[in-house]
Amino acid sequence: MLRSWPALLAWGAGLIHLAIGASVTGAEGDPRTVVLLAPMLVIGVAELGWGVAVLRAGRIERGRGAALGAILAVILGAVALLGGAPIIAVAASSVLVVAAGAMAARSRGAGEGRADDGESSARMSRSRAVGTVLGAVLVAALVTPGLAQTDAGANGGGHDHGGTELPLVDPHAHH
Repeated sequence: MLRSWPALLAWGAGLIHLAIGASVTGAEGDPRTVVLLAPMLVIGVAELGWGVAVLRAGRIERGRGAALGAILAVILGAVALLGGAPIIAVAASSVLVVAAGAMAARSRGAGEGRADDGESSARMSRSRAVGTVLGAVLVAALVTPGLAQTDAGANGGGHDHGGTELPLVDPHAHH
């Protein structure tokens, strides 16, 4: 049931890392900020790519490398704090990446096989689907507040609406 979770966790951490790294575009030429935050872009892309590789293979790919990458991501997150990265975003991404790295390291020792080996029954398929949904909900619960703290969350992701203000909608108003 938990086979897809490392990929989901890596994607969550990767999205936060990309959002933190993207804030270098708003750094207004401060070279220190760029140097401290730009590596987050690289680690974010690596995490997204690793998650895709895991789901495509149906098993943990490069478990030892993923565990080392998790350690590197936590260190880079701590360094990004010096560049002004939000604490909540770094904490959320660290939780996600440490969990993914731990699962990857554990699976390396356990010698997990492919996800589809001997699991063709409808019951196992439902169990996997439920596990994936639960994992996605968990990751969303951690990623959402983390992303909200980044420049991407604060600025709406840099969307330009042609210089016009969008009207606020009162959810309690009746038409």
